[in-house]
Amino acid sequence: FIHRQTMANAVRFSTPELAELEARITSAADRALALELDIFATLTKEVLGEEQALAAASAALADLDHYAGLAELAVEQSYARPHVDGSLVFAIEEGRHPMVEQTLKRGDGASFIGNDCRLGSDDETRILVVTGPNMAGKSTFLRQNALIVVLAQAGCFVPAKSAHIGMVDRLFSRVGAADDLARGRSTFMVEMVETAAILNQATERSFVVLDEIGRGTATFDGLSIAWA
Repeated sequence: FIHRQTMANAVRFSTPELAELEARITSAADRALALELDIFATLTKEVLGEEQALAAASAALADLDHYAGLAELAVEQSYARPHVDGSLVFAIEEGRHPMVEQTLKRGDGASFIGNDCRLGSDDETRILVVTGPNMAGKSTFLRQNALIVVLAQAGCFVPAKSAHIGMVDRLFSRVGAADDLARGRSTFMVEMVETAAILNQATERSFVVLDEIGRGTATFDGLSIAWA
């Protein structure tokens, strides 16, 4: 025993074994970190050596997960396979908003009432003006059709009874009220700038969703927007 300290009612001693144990405990964290770094470096080297095989496997698993997820969603939510071609037709029968529908089911179990949308069919209708009172579902109707376009062209089944969709080159939306007062743009001016950008870029194959344009304007201001 090695004397360390004498107190009023006790004497402290140490031993070589305790000193060795103290040194091991003190250096344990550093040794553990060094060991982890060495193992990680070895693992990194082995992974890089199998880079191509691992990349191919992960890409295959990603594709499998993607398609399996879409298939499972289509079966569980009763989605329909869309007919996508080179026409200018957009014909949706009993379309549904995917997120609103699932939220209703998780809530009180209510069902989403499907609705139709037909554009570019035999009557050559290219524009729909949707009107109604507040909380009538206007925004839901607009957005659900935009989502159906995205899902169909991504290769997914769509939330509808049937869907015939011509190829869409771009999807434009002008939704909600926002301003940019720091740059001198009121809510109305932001709407006009965004609408002008859509009008300048949209083609006959573009799908455009406009939710409230020119609110608070005079009659002829609104007519000018509509004519444009």
